[in-house]
Amino acid sequence: MRVPVNIEAEIISYSVSYPAIIRNISEYGIHAKIANNEALIFSKSETVVDLKFRLPSGDTISLFCRKKWAFKNSSNSYIENVGIEIIDPPDEYKNFFRVISHNKPADC
Repeated sequence: MRVPVNIEAEIISYSVSYPAIIRNISEYGIHAKIANNEALIFSKSETVVDLKFRLPSGDTISLFCRKKWAFKNSSNSYIENVGIEIIDPPDEYKNFFRVISHNKPADC
């Protein structure tokens, strides 16, 4: 089950940080959008990345992840869609997902 969200995040790969917006989440995956005017360093799939974002409690969570796919809507787009697999999600993320998935609107 995927839950739509709109969460500001940071994706870090090869010591480079990219601002991102998380668009939806699942227990083991995240779809994010990254706006960048340069080519992303982690262009290969299966690249390991760290993803950080703030939980509603105010705590920051850091997830160890693997990029599974990426695409742009057009070749000259500055927005890249990225599918990220969460490797061994910590309990705080699992609890966050459990709460948010039970509070989702009925039409999702």
